[in-house]
Amino acid sequence: MDEHMKRRLDKQKKLFGQLGIGLDALTIHEKEFSMKLRGYDPEEVDLFLDSVIKDYERFYATIADLMDKWQEQQLELRELKVEVRSVTPTVKGIDPKMLEESILKLEMNVKQLKEKLFLTEEHQ
Repeated sequence: MDEHMKRRLDKQKKLFGQLGIGLDALTIHEKEFSMKLRGYDPEEVDLFLDSVIKDYERFYATIADLMDKWQEQQLELRELKVEVRSVTPTVKGIDPKMLEESILKLEMNVKQLKEKLFLTEEHQ
C-alpha cells in the first residue's frame, strides 16, 4: 500500500473513531473469514464488501467535507462576532434594539423630508 493511501486510511480511521464508528475501509478490506463446509461464496462476499468499502469511502469524503465547511463557518461566525462587537456602542445603558428603532425612525423622517422637498420643488 502506498504512503498516500496509508495516510488517507489513517485519517479515516481516526475520524471514524472520534465519531464512534467502529469500521473503516481498511478494517473491512482486511477482514478474513474462516471457511466452513457449505459456507458463503468467497467471491460474492468479496464483491459485497468491496461495495461496502466504496460506501465508507464516500461517507468519509462527505463527513470530511462537511467538517471542513463547519470549521469555515465557525471562523466566519467568530469574525462576525468580533465585527459586531466593534460596531456595537460601548456606552452602557443603550439598548441595541432601541438604537435600531431610532435609526429606522430617522431614516423614515429623512425620506419624508425628501418627499416634501420634492413636492415643494415641483410646485415652484
